[in-house]
Amino acid sequence: MARLKIPPAEPPYAYRSGTGFLYRLPAALKFLLLLALSLSAFFFGFPALLAIAGILCAAALSAGVRPWSLLRGGRPLFITALMVLAFRSLAFSPGSFIPGGFSPGGFTEGLGFALTVLESFAAGALLFRVTTMTELRESLGRGEALVLRPLIRLLGNLRGRHPEQRRLEQQRLAQRWLAQPRLSLGIALMLGFLSRFFEIWETLTAAYDARGGPGGTRRLLTLLPLAAERMIESAAETACALESRGIPG
Repeated sequence: MARLKIPPAEPPYAYRSGTGFLYRLPAALKFLLLLALSLSAFFFGFPALLAIAGILCAAALSAGVRPWSLLRGGRPLFITALMVLAFRSLAFSPGSFIPGGFSPGGFTEGLGFALTVLESFAAGALLFRVTTMTELRESLGRGEALVLRPLIRLLGNLRGRHPEQRRLEQQRLAQRWLAQPRLSLGIALMLGFLSRFFEIWETLTAAYDARGGPGGTRRLLTLLPLAAERMIESAAETACALESRGIPG
């Protein structure tokens, strides 16, 4: 009899309510910190990786989150990172596809890549754990408006010959750009679909295991098309909802 898999109490990339320091930070600032940590991991090597690991652990503990839970749902990513590490650790002779031994340099590069990918995944999980999509969208919208207002003023002054024309042009641009902030909405939707994917994947996995489905490759071949179909349906529903609110594609 197949052993049923118990779904985790908190799905990967799911929000968890709280009142800690991270919860009170503006969502846009947390998003910028995520980008800074991810870029630092890619460009500054092992010292940055060690520092980022410490920062993530301290930040997770301050939010009441167990640091290792940030990697929940990253098993395929972990397997891929191990495969890359194993392949980069092999030394190949010139003109040969047969490995001839162990490559210390390749192992170091592969290990750095694996840690970078896993830490970026954990940083993203922490962002979603302490930030709602509404907070992220509203905070990004305020940041977009802060950047666009000087540009609107400049373009209005360039396009209008008289003060009244400039004022009308600025109002037109503000109504077009600020009433429906496209960039912040697009970023929020893109990030929101990450948590939506994990939610769909956990639901499909639980249903598949409840029916005693076999594991391994057959499991992936069964679930991946279903997950892709659900994500396409979710994207279509989101597009219809945006159009009904007067936000065309």
